[in-house]
Amino acid sequence: MSLIISIRTDRGDSSEIDLAGLKLPCVLGRDADFSQIVVDDSQISRAHCKLTQTNGGIAVEDMGSRNGTWLNGQRIAKGVLRPGDTLRIGTSRCVIDEAEGEGPDPLEGRKMGGFELIEAVGKGRYGTVYRAMQVALQRPVAIKILSEEFRKDPAVVESFLVEARRAGRLNHPNLVQVHDVVEIDGHYLLAMELMAQSAGDVLREQGPFEAPQLIKVLREISLALGYAESQRLVHRDVKPDNILVNEEGAFKLADLGIATAIADDGQAKQERIFGSPHYVAPEQARGGSIDGRADLYALGASVWHLATGAPLFDGTSRQVVAAHLGAPIPDLRKLAPKLSPGLVELVKNLLEKNPDKRPANAAAVIARIDQMGSAAAKPFKVLRKRMRRIRLRR
Repeated sequence: MSLIISIRTDRGDSSEIDLAGLKLPCVLGRDADFSQIVVDDSQISRAHCKLTQTNGGIAVEDMGSRNGTWLNGQRIAKGVLRPGDTLRIGTSRCVIDEAEGEGPDPLEGRKMGGFELIEAVGKGRYGTVYRAMQVALQRPVAIKILSEEFRKDPAVVESFLVEARRAGRLNHPNLVQVHDVVEIDGHYLLAMELMAQSAGDVLREQGPFEAPQLIKVLREISLALGYAESQRLVHRDVKPDNILVNEEGAFKLADLGIATAIADDGQAKQERIFGSPHYVAPEQARGGSIDGRADLYALGASVWHLATGAPLFDGTSRQVVAAHLGAPIPDLRKLAPKLSPGLVELVKNLLEKNPDKRPANAAAVIARIDQMGSAAAKPFKVLRKRMRRIRLRR
């Protein structure tokens, strides 16, 4: 059963969100830096409540909000959403309903600029991703098409094109390759290498990774980060959902088009704090200058999540960031007892609060992995033989 939340504010603004398209857990609040579902209501906390998947359906959990989360008139700490329920947050009213069957995607089956759009495989905030065929080369590709809402916004279009062209200039076996970006009949298309699924998807489907797969992730994404360092770039958003795997079981880093440049002094200046709270390095969270060691911290936090099945720290976005800044990390040996001491020590080293105490660069991480004699980790088995449906991502 798929649920829809219809949100109406006290000003009469309304929006509708299909929970089948969300990557859970996700946060609902008024601040886009902390929440995946943003509601413009001053009485809602910046990170108000969290939606998670449970055996009984979709659960809602209050995150210490100022005015509380109310389900069917009762203030709750946690509850399960059912069709017909009413959720009140701040002055906004959210009605829960069962989703009707979706109609066919209007672009499926169309040929656009030499690409045949075979199947819509996911919808995100800025557009839809299709499994497609580049007809002239008979090459399977992924095509991302900017949504109608955003292709009418010149600033978003320019950002889309700049990031695509920047990513297209980069070429490495462990980066998701961008092939082309074109405008066709008012549509903006980004053609990319077709991948099977993300490490986050694999985690959600099969549970925590075994040590050989963790080592493979560490080594192959370190190779990608080493290339980024050589191009004087900091990725800024390494996380399980940006670590993709292809049909051959190779892990590749996506979204390098959002990377920021390292200046002559060896530091990247942040115009705004960027990154996902669960994986953000302390120096990045503070908003100061960063270098490639911030990406190594995020890689360590990602591997921790893949190893244990849970993020390094839990709570509201603010609480998670505060923990990255000052809280000691839990004992990984107890949470993942099958990992070797050398692997545990490397992950802990990547998660040092002080970047000077982390490995100096990605090459140092690769050297330590190779010293463990684990470079020949067993191949990763892809669970699906075609691209899985992608969930909504920020």
